[in-house]
Amino acid sequence: MDTPTSDHDLVDEVEIADHAGLSGASISRARLRDGTPVVVKRSSPESDLFQRRLGHPVSLEHVLWQDGTLCRLPSGIRAAVLGTWLTSRVATIVMVDLGDSILGGGHIFSADEALAMLERVERLHRAGLRPSASTPLEPVISLFDPNRLRDHGANGLAADVERGWAAFRDFAAPTLANAVIEIVERPGVLVDALGSRPSTFCHGDIAAVNMAWADDDLVLVDWGQAFVGPPALEVARFLPSGLVRSELDPDSFLAEYRALSGDRFDAEALALSLLATLVWYGWRKALDVVETADPTHRAREAAALSWWCDVADRGIGILARTA
Repeated sequence: MDTPTSDHDLVDEVEIADHAGLSGASISRARLRDGTPVVVKRSSPESDLFQRRLGHPVSLEHVLWQDGTLCRLPSGIRAAVLGTWLTSRVATIVMVDLGDSILGGGHIFSADEALAMLERVERLHRAGLRPSASTPLEPVISLFDPNRLRDHGANGLAADVERGWAAFRDFAAPTLANAVIEIVERPGVLVDALGSRPSTFCHGDIAAVNMAWADDDLVLVDWGQAFVGPPALEVARFLPSGLVRSELDPDSFLAEYRALSGDRFDAEALALSLLATLVWYGWRKALDVVETADPTHRAREAAALSWWCDVADRGIGILARTA
């Protein structure tokens, strides 16, 4: 297979018109000159909301490929990237066309598959990689702060997020709701607490839409939110979407994570990470409760959000003790 290094290596490129995503990066399908089918992503701070919001003047995925990080991943886990280049401020990322093997947002994880995924991700966390750049923890946690989104031109998304946090206030106990939204707006104390825990290189967006299986390897796409931080934060951020459709409930999944981590398990980091995940995505979980018409589904979403509120309370307690 050729290693693409410029636009001249791509033929028959066609943009995927129905690509649905929040970031704004463009996605196309093409072939390399040797006939290999590929997916091509192009992003810049001007076009990609998340790149802009996370503070990357150049695509982080491009940086991680160029500095060799994505070529040093441990066995059992792969990046889909085949090559990258930069034209002015626009990064072109050429990836293996994984087609229907991408698990997708509707994927149902069996218990065995969820644990296999967790084991591969744990290998990444144990690898000790230290890239030349990563995403700071502050924008990782406060990605969906409506004020910051509006500052970056995402007015429609900011309005949705504000609506979600209003629903969260109606759902959660006032003390908890006030504490969580205070952290959304001023995340420094939580960022400092997470930054004090043992850290490692993390993919940053472990979700079914970014995963495929190739033989026995877990292939991950979209490394643009990669960070160096507690591995528990990576695991916690999988829960809101990954375990919605799974045979494992969150407590069982986290028990498996604790067992897999062994003497590296950090209970305080996990409690803080679960709080950080609610700060990151609680608005969406609240909307899932109030905007779901089916009463059975609505009750399930309400139970899930109650679980998040309970575990977040533990993290708030840790912050209060260390303040």
